[in-house]
Amino acid sequence: MYKKYIVVEGDAFSRGKQIGRELKMQIETNYQNQKRYYMDREGFDYGKWEEMAQRYVAHMEKWTPEVLEEMKGMAEGAQMDFCQILALATAYEKSFARDQISDKCTAFMVTGEASCGQKTIVGQTNDECFTEWLYQLDTVIHHVNGDQEVLLYTHPGVPAYMGINNSGVAVMWTYIDNGVTGDGIPTNVIIRHLLNCRTAKEAVQFLKEAPHDIPNQFGIADQTGYIASVECFPNKVYVRTDDKYLVHANHTVVGTEEPEFTCSKTTWDRYEVMEEQVQRNLGKIDVDMGKDFLRSHERFPNSICSHPYPEKPWNKTLAAMVFDLEQLEMHIAFGNPCEHEYQTYRFGATHL
Repeated sequence: MYKKYIVVEGDAFSRGKQIGRELKMQIETNYQNQKRYYMDREGFDYGKWEEMAQRYVAHMEKWTPEVLEEMKGMAEGAQMDFCQILALATAYEKSFARDQISDKCTAFMVTGEASCGQKTIVGQTNDECFTEWLYQLDTVIHHVNGDQEVLLYTHPGVPAYMGINNSGVAVMWTYIDNGVTGDGIPTNVIIRHLLNCRTAKEAVQFLKEAPHDIPNQFGIADQTGYIASVECFPNKVYVRTDDKYLVHANHTVVGTEEPEFTCSKTTWDRYEVMEEQVQRNLGKIDVDMGKDFLRSHERFPNSICSHPYPEKPWNKTLAAMVFDLEQLEMHIAFGNPCEHEYQTYRFGATHL
């Protein structure tokens, strides 16, 4: 019933228009759910966020104009007002509230001697509140623009969550917080722009230069074996690279001089388990093992594969994904990976 994979082609506006047309029901449903979620949770009229989010447009015009055009096309294709698409694209900025911190995501990146066959393999879970985002609507969008292609996972109406392009660049993302907010580019717009970069170093450079609205950690990797954890705060950006592996959850790992303002209560357990899994298997890690990393229930309920539990009955793993940067493949399980099979997506071919 819902479309889990679509292909869109052409320039940014044309691709956005196709997304809007193809995913119209899913985008509208996400928008209506956001309205209900915030009214039920805090009596907030989401229409006010549509007005407040207008402040991001000037930043997008300067730093990510192609993503702005894609969003305008999406609005036209879905027959929605642009302000509604803008509200969805900036929903993470609205949800960045410190009174309710979800059990967020866990990520790994391995390269060189750490992997089997000297490959670069990266992956992560996407853990969120399933009343805020209806994970049944989630999809993979395959962008084709001339010789450039992108495979990305997202909530329909949001430009991008995680993904890979056919230059071999992968982009991932986890929550962090040092208590500082600023005036900058929305998170999911940044991610979509990064997926247009030809190299990981180009993506890292953009993160160093661009203004950040709220804190985020981005995992950046490419086919050359370059991997980087980039902790972006509105006040400062920190970068760590390694020639073997990097692991991240929802606390600060690189910019340790920054305060931990809020973070998931499970983050240290998940981080330690992921690091133990990687260290225990150095030299043997392949795609299948990466998939198993994300299925881990060790230290449940503080586990990498997240399920509802009494203190957090509304949270779970909405998706898990592993990217093979040598084979240019995206493997994704929609839902908890312990319960759902991974689907494989490739460039130049339909998914398997």
